[in-house]
Amino acid sequence: MLSKHTWSIINISFLTICITIATCQLTRAEDTITTATSIKNAPYSKVFHTGSIYAVRDHDYKGSEPALGVSTLWSKNPTKNSLLLGVRYCVPDKSILGSDASLTRIVLLNKNQPLVTINQPIKKTSSYQKVVQSSTTIPGLGFWDAETYWGNDAFWDGIDDPFWADTATFPSVTCSAGSSRFNIAPFASAIAQLPPQTLQMKLIFSNGATSQWELGQKTVQALKELLAIGQSSSNTSQAP
Repeated sequence: MLSKHTWSIINISFLTICITIATCQLTRAEDTITTATSIKNAPYSKVFHTGSIYAVRDHDYKGSEPALGVSTLWSKNPTKNSLLLGVRYCVPDKSILGSDASLTRIVLLNKNQPLVTINQPIKKTSSYQKVVQSSTTIPGLGFWDAETYWGNDAFWDGIDDPFWADTATFPSVTCSAGSSRFNIAPFASAIAQLPPQTLQMKLIFSNGATSQWELGQKTVQALKELLAIGQSSSNTSQAP
């Protein structure tokens, strides 16, 4: 049977090991934070800092057109004890236009089940129509080459002439654009408990219109790391 003295040594050693592991984990976590010279040059879905600001940014877009989408910037300033979410959107939803609608709420969902509703905008702009791409005509990109013979009479239906074009015209691309900024301090605990997976992100506008997007799994995990940064972390930041 071990003596009390022996148990004390074991307990102290175990405590020392735990403290050492925790310190190493904290050090590794701090080392993973990227220093960015500006938000524009910062990586996506990772915690970065510029000056005293720590942040995570994300961008979700439709198909092959990155301009049609939603960009979010989740920021924390430990020196001012502030937590903010900035949102810029360029969405194809036409129901937002013509009513001075603005983004007033964001709901994060998992399998259509609401997890967090962010509803404290501190600054917002009315949505406006933005031209992402003007109408263009490009030669040599017709549907079919006029010299091609398909060898199948089924294609000759008497209305094939419009398809024998040696140019292609792409219509203009427009979106409903705008921005909002939210105070997310009241929702910090709920955000910290989000499941580490890709979540649905619903934008809700002042006229009742909605727009559906996603918040990536890596971004959700990075948000947890962002919220875990304490007041003392600001002492390690560097000027951009």
